Amino acid sequence: MVQANAMNKSSKNKTMKTILSSLLIASLAMSSCISKVEKAVDNTDITIVQTPFISGEWQHIFNPNDTRSEEDTTWYANDHCFAKGPKGKWHAYGIIGHKPINPWTGETKLFHISADKFNQNKWTDHDYALKTKPGVERVLWAPHVFSEDGKWHMFYNIGNRQENAPTYASWGQLCRADSKDMFNWKRHALNPMFGDAGHARDSYILKEGDLYYYYYTKTFDEVDLRSCVAMRTSPDLKHWSGPKIVHTQALKCNWGGDAESPFVVKKDGLFYLFICRAMTKYNQTHVYWSKTPDHFPIENFVCELPTHASEVIKVSDNEWYLSNTGWDKKGLFVTKMEWKKK
Repeated sequence: MVQANAMNKSSKNKTMKTILSSLLIASLAMSSCISKVEKAVDNTDITIVQTPFISGEWQHIFNPNDTRSEEDTTWYANDHCFAKGPKGKWHAYGIIGHKPINPWTGETKLFHISADKFNQNKWTDHDYALKTKPGVERVLWAPHVFSEDGKWHMFYNIGNRQENAPTYASWGQLCRADSKDMFNWKRHALNPMFGDAGHARDSYILKEGDLYYYYYTKTFDEVDLRSCVAMRTSPDLKHWSGPKIVHTQALKCNWGGDAESPFVVKKDGLFYLFICRAMTKYNQTHVYWSKTPDHFPIENFVCELPTHASEVIKVSDNEWYLSNTGWDKKGLFVTKMEWKKK
């Protein structure tokens, strides 16, 4: 009887080991299948980065000397913006000055031009959109116009009134003005909206979801003079968060001059940051991509374009334009731009 019980116990143990081995093998096989399925799913999540490229001839839409030659013949334009207004009319605003070039004393107005359609050969020159407010605003730099609900909001820089502000990483002040017709602009009661180190300037607004993203040029901070693009967020275009650095270039100067004129485009689920590398090469725009609007690593380089302070204009889904301007040009130029997959 003892021998029979021992044999039964041994048989049961062998059966149990066989069952456990089978379960282990099945588990490993299932794990392997799941892993392969996950990899297959991951392989379908391929990021398709697109490259913008110039596809047309440059068109000289605005020469400020055409209407100001009695005053001076060396007028130039610089950082600017485009916006569509009432009845489908296009408008552009921007820095204007003349030689000898001194941004801190000679850039105190914002030009205003318009056209019935974007590809119009010559745009109509209007009175200045804004002039510096005495005792409050030292300069008027780099406007950006954001439209929503039949109103237009202009964001711009007024500099710093300290006498030595141009000689160090002084705080730039970023302001807002509003308009219902794109001709008459009223400064916001909360101006300046905020300030930041490194001559903070070159505004750009993007709306994503329920948040507004405000991008601008600055230095990393008051003592770290690397050129950066910072970003703040707001639920209402009036109350802004603290800054977050979203892109950094190694070149150091008091005004963050190697990450100027930030412009962000969302296309097919990706975000593209355009910046002007003006200190490296005056007419050089670099493009970087990201899956999110708040981080554009330098490793995500897309391409280089031979332009200064460029804006990207989407006229329709299949019609894009790129602008070009600067101290070395007489006014504002545009050309057609297209996208291709890398």
